[in-house]
Amino acid sequence: MKLQADYTRAFKAADIRGIYPTEIDEELVYFVARAFVEEFGYKKIVVGRDMRLSTPKLHEAFLKGATDSGADVVDIGLVHSPGLYFASGTMDLPGVVITASHSPKDFNGLKLVHAQAIPLTEKQGLGQLRRRIEKGNFTDAKKRGKIKEKDIIKSYLKFVLKGYDVKKLSGLKIAADAGNGMANAFLPQLQQKLPMKLDVMFSKLDGRFPNRESDPTLTDNQKQLHKRLNWRKYDFGISFDGDSDRIAFLDEKGRNINSAVIGALVAKRLLLKEPKAKVAYTGLTSRSYEEAILAAGGKPVLTRVGHAFVKETMRKKEAVFGCEHSGHFFFRDYFYTDSVVLTLLEVLDAYVETRKEGKTFGEMVEPYLVYKQTEDIVVKVEDKKLVMDKTEKYLRSLKLSKLRKFDGFIVDFGDVWGMVKPSVTEFAVKIMFESTDKKLALKTQKDIVKFVKSVAK
Repeated sequence: MKLQADYTRAFKAADIRGIYPTEIDEELVYFVARAFVEEFGYKKIVVGRDMRLSTPKLHEAFLKGATDSGADVVDIGLVHSPGLYFASGTMDLPGVVITASHSPKDFNGLKLVHAQAIPLTEKQGLGQLRRRIEKGNFTDAKKRGKIKEKDIIKSYLKFVLKGYDVKKLSGLKIAADAGNGMANAFLPQLQQKLPMKLDVMFSKLDGRFPNRESDPTLTDNQKQLHKRLNWRKYDFGISFDGDSDRIAFLDEKGRNINSAVIGALVAKRLLLKEPKAKVAYTGLTSRSYEEAILAAGGKPVLTRVGHAFVKETMRKKEAVFGCEHSGHFFFRDYFYTDSVVLTLLEVLDAYVETRKEGKTFGEMVEPYLVYKQTEDIVVKVEDKKLVMDKTEKYLRSLKLSKLRKFDGFIVDFGDVWGMVKPSVTEFAVKIMFESTDKKLALKTQKDIVKFVKSVAK
């Protein structure tokens, strides 16, 4: 088949994502839907979508492709990605959410899952879909599938709040930056369930992202929430990405709290219930998280960066929890997938206990703020393998304490450590370093970024 879109750039290791309409368009999405249904013999699937400007057309194309191949569709409408995982898990159905997650506004994509929210990756499903599309191997169904619309928000909130004592949250005041994204699909209803004040900024769904870019963990994207926390008195602040599978935390003074710190808080709580349980981490996660797991008696399990790979490892190892530096938090009891609401509830629990002692959010997390981590620097490259091969030779020429090849390179100089890895979602290399000395971490990162840029030309 000859497709208009440059689909080879859209098929990534863990999802399908690219610039609309040059790398992903209605034609490609139509045939992905057909391939998804026919490759695995699915008779019924669940479909959700985000608020991006190109999403309605891609949504229509996916529905047509799935029904043309004979599958019935449960259309759950506008949902955040964890909403799709909930639907897939509770309905025991395969499905898709049409979204480009935290990518810029001109991107769109597909996150596909088997039943029980098991994600498709290049090696586990996406490669099969791509090859079927390339061969044009499709059969017209004898009977077209039917579409049924279903609102899942009430049942979703019932699920995540089950057994949770909301009364203890009375009197709290949280600032929330929804970023014009899919957090707005559940925050109003969540506010009605909780006896605390949830002051939501940028609460209008808008695929243009008019107020900030989608990634909530970057300092530039936290400026307005930072100001809000300084202007008014809040217990702390939270921020979400476009499809709301990532959550960032700021303390009462507007200080960004590393995701590893939040991961450490949650892991400690879960390990109190299940001593010696396994907990997942990645090479980009701050060392403070791994140390907290060990201190709480848990067993750290290293996994590749990327939501699909964390989930895969957690299932194999039966890990109770997982954390990524990008603000993804994964729970065994949420189908081994990410949940911003469960993360928030665990943090609220920890904070309520701290508040009784007269401490602030910032004072609660202070013991975990041992290391200073740089923000990721992403260097655009065309040939990731070539650049990584040259970078390995360069790194081995330096005075290293340790170099581990895993999902890229985990690099340890002794007084500074970090990671150089190929991006899962972009034609790029990510570079991050950490130390007790922020200047040293930044200098090390700068030197390696300079080299990578020199060989990326």
